[in-house]
Amino acid sequence: MKTMSVGEAEGQLPQLLAQAFNGETIILKDGDRAVTLCPGNLLDLDEDSPELAAELLKAAKGPFTPYSRADLEAVAARVWREKHA
Repeated sequence: MKTMSVGEAEGQLPQLLAQAFNGETIILKDGDRAVTLCPGNLLDLDEDSPELAAELLKAAKGPFTPYSRADLEAVAARVWREKHA
């Protein structure tokens, strides 16, 4: 395990990541706060978090649904009435 300050690690991130990928645990400290770079497997959404996968799919599809022609005409008519009232 290697511990270093953020200042010491500055400019060494590619090397530190390579060391972490090769199995070494690295702790980066910034005052009282610390972050650990440790070896591990990539996140498999199906296996590790079905809830996260569902939320990501929901976000990718977006909250909007296509409007019908009638919906768009109603909105246009309302805007026209409000502007010309």
